[in-house]
Amino acid sequence: MKKFFVGIVAIAITMGMVSCKQKSEAPAAAEQAETEQVETKQPTIEEIVAKAKAEGANWSVDEWKSSTKDMMIALKPMLLKISEMVSQMEKDPSKAVEIMANMKALEEEFKPMENLMNEFEEIAKGTENGKAVMDDEAWGNQLKQELGLPDNM
Repeated sequence: MKKFFVGIVAIAITMGMVSCKQKSEAPAAAEQAETEQVETKQPTIEEIVAKAKAEGANWSVDEWKSSTKDMMIALKPMLLKISEMVSQMEKDPSKAVEIMANMKALEEEFKPMENLMNEFEEIAKGTENGKAVMDDEAWGNQLKQELGLPDNM
């Protein structure tokens, strides 16, 4: 699980430096509507981290897994955006200059999420049950599959 989070952070930073989002308006509106639905049903990243700080020391492995899953659901829009950008770079490398020009804004957009994700991981590693969840790569891969996240995340 540790490698999973480290990989996500590395991909976010890398994609933040070399990618930009180029979509038509209709898919963007659909994605935004989906994101808003997820946010109203799921706790926010900030809420998950705050709860982990306050209660994480007493959580069971199952509670850590549930909170980690909530965290990944909250991060899913960002992760899918990164994956899409990777795909765009692979499809049309000639737009690298244009993509790199938009990198700074993307990096700034994801920085707060990256910081919260790192904080959540540190809190988890500070507890025996949380560390067990973070180190469980098989469960992490199963979670990625369940959430429909790309294999390269």
